Order: sequence, then C-alpha cells, then structure tokens
Amino acid sequence: MRRLAALAVLAVTAAGCGGGGGGSSSGSGDPIARAAAKTARAGSVRADFEIAGSALNGTGSGVFDNDKKGTGKLTLAVRSQGQSVTLDTIVIGPVLYMRSAVFAQAGLPPGKEWVRLDLAKLAQQQGVDLGSLLSSNPSPSGALAYLRGSAGQVDKVGEEKVQGVDTTHYRTTIDLERAASRSTGRAREAIRRVIRVSGVKRIPVEAWVDSAGYVRKVTYTEHSSRSQSSRITMELHDFGPHVSIASPPSKTVIDFQTLLQPQGGK
Repeated sequence: MRRLAALAVLAVTAAGCGGGGGGSSSGSGDPIARAAAKTARAGSVRADFEIAGSALNGTGSGVFDNDKKGTGKLTLAVRSQGQSVTLDTIVIGPVLYMRSAVFAQAGLPPGKEWVRLDLAKLAQQQGVDLGSLLSSNPSPSGALAYLRGSAGQVDKVGEEKVQGVDTTHYRTTIDLERAASRSTGRAREAIRRVIRVSGVKRIPVEAWVDSAGYVRKVTYTEHSSRSQSSRITMELHDFGPHVSIASPPSKTVIDFQTLLQPQGGK
C-alpha cells in the first residue's frame, strides 16, 4: 500500500485541478483580462493541454464546468520520475477521484477502481501542503484566473489560427497579486499559495483570443515550488452550457488515507 500512496501523490501532481475562477473585476480595458472574464462565464469548456517540466511531462484533455464548485473530467498521459502513467480524473471541488492501471497493478482491494483524495483534509492531516499541488494544474479555471491578473503593457504579436479559428495572439505579464484580488474562493487561495510557496509574483503569458472574445489558447509557467515549474500550453474549445459531472459509485472508491495505513504491504 505504500507504493499505492506514492503513486497517488504522483497523480495529484499531474491532475490537481483548481476551480471557481470568477471575480468581480474584469479588467475591461485589457483585452486579455476581458477575454478571460468572458470565457470564465461560459457554462463549460473543453481543453487540450501539454505539460512540460523538469519533473513532469505529458498531455491530456477533458471537459470542465465553470461553476463555483469547480468540476471537471479529464484524461492524462504523463511521465514523471521515469514512470509513464495514464490517468482518468474526476474533479468535484477540492476532491479528486483517480483511476489508473498502475493503481490496479499495485494492488487495490477487489472491486475498487477509484482512489479518492480530499486535498484540503490531506494538507491538514498529513502535514504536507498538497494544496500547493492543486495549484500546479492544467485547469481552464486556473489559467483564466491567472489571465485576469494581466497588468501593464499588452503586446499584439499577430493574427494566427488555433484549431482552425482566427485569433489574435497577445503577450503580456501577469501580476499574481492582481489575479488573486480579481478571483474568489479556491482560485484566490490557490494563487496566493503559489506566491507563498514559489516566491514568484509576476509571470509572462501568451494568450490567443478569437473574434467573439473567448480565450482559445494560453501558455504560461506554473510554479509549484521555488525550484520546480512546468510550462503549460492549453487550447480551449467547445464553449457550451453547464455540464453535470458526478462522482464515481461509492462502492468502487477507496480513500487515499486508507492507502497510508502501515498495514497492507509495500
């Protein structure tokens, strides 16, 4: 079970997703902040993303609901610490449900498919700031919350297509303190946690905005500590109505804290 616990922590690093990127100010004079605010008001969005970092690399895709709770459903294929992991994740607020063949191979109990992690409780009870890993994520809501901190000069790079859609490519610098002030709930807490654990307050970003005012692509560097960071590239599409994302059947779920118990082998 110790190996399962280690795999679950790896999975959190890859799949932690923030939510609730809404706020009261849109930065109406800034095309990036304005587009981020409008995109966050869409009921749901699909995303394809790439993660490139010294500790973690991979790709993934999923659908995310832009509600205050923060829900999503995604699939990741990542490589970290010499190990390849394919992972299905359901996000219900601060709770992650994760399913992977590596969990089954390591010895989940019969009938169990999903590992449940309550990041808020784990951060408190285990003395590990797993919440900071929640900030290190390929989540549209997290990216949009960052973009709302656009500050200072916005440079227009040019006109480009993203997945066949005409967009304007912009480049600017994000003020994370401003991003936090324009966010609410867990998104605000996550941004402030990034500042605290990394010491970084400003990050360069690039954003591609379509003629309807939606963010179609964004690239930025996510800092999970003072020594670790990952480059995130995310493409957004299929903006639509709210979607319902449910947790897995309880009989198929085992809690992560159970995996931390000393009994049960390696």
